[in-house]
Amino acid sequence: MAELEWRTVADRFEKARNWWVHTTGPAGPHAVPVWGVVLAETLTFYGDPETVRSRNLASDPRLVVTLEDGERPLIVHGIAHRTGRASERPDMVKAYQEKYRWKHDADYLLDTDYAAQAQTYEVEPGKALAWEVTALDRWEISRWRAKAQR
Repeated sequence: MAELEWRTVADRFEKARNWWVHTTGPAGPHAVPVWGVVLAETLTFYGDPETVRSRNLASDPRLVVTLEDGERPLIVHGIAHRTGRASERPDMVKAYQEKYRWKHDADYLLDTDYAAQAQTYEVEPGKALAWEVTALDRWEISRWRAKAQR
C-alpha cells in the first residue's frame, strides 16, 4: 500500500467543483453534494443550520467527505468542526468567490444575505484513502493517516 501525502488530498479536493458529505443521524446515513474550498490545507464547507447534514453534524460530528470521481476515488474520514457563520469568515467568502465563477454561481455564494445564517465547517481528517488503476490494470491503494499528536 502506497503512502498518500495530505497535500495531494487537499489539491484534489481544491480542484473538484463538487464534494459529497456523508453524515449519520437519527434517520440513518445521509449523503449530499456540497461546494467546498481548501484553506491552509483544510477542507471547508458551509450549509444552512437547518439542513439534514448540519443537524446530523450537531449531534455526531463524524463524517466522510468524498469526490465524485469513481475512476480515481478519494475518501476522507474525519470530524467536522463548526467554525461560525460565513459572515464571520471573510477568507472563506473570498475563496468561494474565486473558485465558483460559473454564470449562476453568484446566486449561491456566501456574499449574499445567506452568509449571515450559513454555518461553516472545517474537517479534521483522521484518514484518507485513494485508489486508481495502475499501468498493470491493478488497483493501487494509497492511504494517509493523521498523526497521533493532532
